[in-house]
Amino acid sequence: MEEPWGDGSAPIFSENPILDRGLRLGLPFLIVALHLLVLALLYGTETMLVIAGLMLIYELPPAGKETVIPAGILLGYPWVAVAASIALVDVEVGLFMVWNFDLAERIPVLGRGIRRFTAGGRAFIAERPWLTGLYFFGIVLMVMVPFAGSGGVRGAIAGRLLGMSRPKVMAAIAIGAFAGSFAIALATLLLQRAFLESLFTFAAALLLLIFAGILVYWLAKRRYPAREQGAG
Repeated sequence: MEEPWGDGSAPIFSENPILDRGLRLGLPFLIVALHLLVLALLYGTETMLVIAGLMLIYELPPAGKETVIPAGILLGYPWVAVAASIALVDVEVGLFMVWNFDLAERIPVLGRGIRRFTAGGRAFIAERPWLTGLYFFGIVLMVMVPFAGSGGVRGAIAGRLLGMSRPKVMAAIAIGAFAGSFAIALATLLLQRAFLESLFTFAAALLLLIFAGILVYWLAKRRYPAREQGAG
């Protein structure tokens, strides 16, 4: 399978290897700094520090979008800021990964996880060749659906395995991150409002969301095996 990133040593920003690597490493952190600065200017330093804490927690398993975003909203912080910030974590981490994949593989703890995920991903894709036809939307769903830890890492690794270019991988990560984060935020607001109205309304809204999740899962399980058999 084609891997457009190669070994990761090809220049991206400059033919000068030192400058190129410096930009690859520095730009993601600069984006994080600008992100936090905007939060501080819009909502104040205290809110920025709390949301920054939620961003950090999101990167530490077993936390995921489905826990961090509701926690921030229920604590009373602006839901748009919380949802957008968690989505941007995936984008920022994804940028670091697609620009520095070769270095990330050498980081002791992260590197082991990347190699394990890569090996399992190759086997998974080899057994399901139809996935290559859904590669972009597959990564969107992978990042959008809440799992522990950042979807930016998983999305970048999957995009590399599927032979996607860096811009396509980042587009898929961004779409999935914002769609997933805002969906969870809106669901939290719905449940919060229903709870304040009455316990019956809250229970009905909660059951509706659970049913929707089960239905999506059932449709996915029903669809995928059929494709696998057809691909075999």
